Amino acid sequence: MAFLYSFLLKLLYPTSMCLVLLLAAAALHKRKVASRVCFWLAVAVLLVCGNGWVDAALARHLERQYLPPQPVPAADCILVLGGGTVAKIPPRPTVELNEKGDRVLYAAHLYRQGKAPRILCTGNVGTGGVALRPEAEDMKELLEMMGVPADAILLEAKASDTHQNAKNSLALLRERNFRRVLLVTSAMHMPRAMGVFKKNCGGIELIPAPTDFRTTERIPAPWYQKLKGLVPTPSNLVLFSDAMHEYVGIAVYRLIGWE
Repeated sequence: MAFLYSFLLKLLYPTSMCLVLLLAAAALHKRKVASRVCFWLAVAVLLVCGNGWVDAALARHLERQYLPPQPVPAADCILVLGGGTVAKIPPRPTVELNEKGDRVLYAAHLYRQGKAPRILCTGNVGTGGVALRPEAEDMKELLEMMGVPADAILLEAKASDTHQNAKNSLALLRERNFRRVLLVTSAMHMPRAMGVFKKNCGGIELIPAPTDFRTTERIPAPWYQKLKGLVPTPSNLVLFSDAMHEYVGIAVYRLIGWE
């Protein structure tokens, strides 16, 4: 089921939709009207989903729901969700960070600021994915490289999605009598994460500590600079796909009662 969900979700990405529509246009070449409709729908998907203004608006709506508290309060534990690491597979000399790697960096930053005495890393392998070892272990290795003591790091290495992150972490939090937790994940993912953790972690005070912001305050620029947002680019399509992933995830989680 996890693989099927991951596969179907990827079919909703704009690049996949364009490909499907173009293949349909080619297959329906004898039916000129249907073929043209499929072709221009593919163009429309590319123009709309690759529009920087649209993508930024979708991402900003998610990211502004939980802003970092100022100042960040002290807690019993920093709970960081997986998804930000790349495994140590040759020729990589170490575990590396991907686009969401700010999660690990921010967790280390909060620890070094003395915001909590423990970091709980949660995550096995992402939904529908494969890996040599759990992401939690990769995060632990990186945190130790950044100076976090090994005895300050706790691992939950079985969760493959946000729902399991919450359910599996609860037992560890209660076992250690942790009452107040800084929840670290990407800003775009925070609405879904907070919804899931609030429902599954009763009795735990959850403080959102978002990072990995994809949209920031606008820097004043000439009007013609803003026109670049109308041009579909790979980065715009990635941003749309990531935002769409969260909106679909929130809808699915609510539908099945996980949030």
